Amino acid sequence: MEEELNQLTLMGRTEIKGKKYPMYLERLGLICSIIITIIITVGIWNNLDWPTWINIFFSACLAPLFALSFAEIIGRIIQSFNN
Repeated sequence: MEEELNQLTLMGRTEIKGKKYPMYLERLGLICSIIITIIITVGIWNNLDWPTWINIFFSACLAPLFALSFAEIIGRIIQSFNN
């Protein structure tokens, strides 16, 4: 059975089962990144006197990208500590 498993892996590598990945930490990191992004977006809307179209562009286009990038960084950090 184990030889069959090794034949199914990429390039015949021997795969060993690692520790269980803590998904709850990654979900917590995603929620934190969304909250931080909302706080930054509200701060930009309230504290900077930019034109409305720039604020809308930031809120609709750049803020979601920032939130997902920040969540990905948190996930990679968790993964590096877990391995």
